[in-house]
Amino acid sequence: MVAVLVVRNLDPSGLPTASDAEPSASPSETPVPVSTPTADDEAALTAASVDGWKGIAVEDRGIAYDVPADWFALSPGVITGFEEEDPDAPFGYSPRVAMSGAAEFGAREEPCYDYAPSPGMAGTSGAGEAVDTAELSGFLAGEWASAAYDNDSGAAEVEVGATEPFTANGLEGHVTTATAAVAERPCYPEAARVTVATVLAPTGDDVYSLIVYTDTAGDQAVPEDTVAAITGSLRPL
Repeated sequence: MVAVLVVRNLDPSGLPTASDAEPSASPSETPVPVSTPTADDEAALTAASVDGWKGIAVEDRGIAYDVPADWFALSPGVITGFEEEDPDAPFGYSPRVAMSGAAEFGAREEPCYDYAPSPGMAGTSGAGEAVDTAELSGFLAGEWASAAYDNDSGAAEVEVGATEPFTANGLEGHVTTATAAVAERPCYPEAARVTVATVLAPTGDDVYSLIVYTDTAGDQAVPEDTVAAITGSLRPL
């Protein structure tokens, strides 16, 4: 089953918006614009630790990370991720992967017939308990790579790299990078990368993951050292 992008604004004061509509897993006969932010949600910002970058605050998890100046902070109430077809689910889809506390880079220039992944996205998720950080990091890297880059032309060829120890600003855990060779389809990159840094929460009773997925081919490819700097900026808030 091919996963499809979904974005939901879960701010308690907000009403559903156009971005909350359930997407179709099949190509539409009419181009479907994929909205990309052009300004930061100020409520998501905090002081950056990387000079010239933006700090993204994830208040509900007590952590923060930085992104380059040309990325944009989404609302703290936005959950973004990928769903897959599920005939038993109320709307025919069920969540596959999701994250919040997100920031986004770039926009697809041509009209898109799919809900394709952004050229760059970062965000966080929680395990809900103190699980093994190495195991979770490797699993999420592969899962996000397949969920984001499988499309109706075929499954992405995903290769999950070695899981390595990870430390950043007093946080400890593991980091894994998966690469994806993507089946040719309009609006999808030829190749992409997913890096997941998974750490024990500052409270010690949960595990948090910082997920960064990016193009690695085309005009909006994100350099590997930029991704490393994003993950390396992960810190207690």
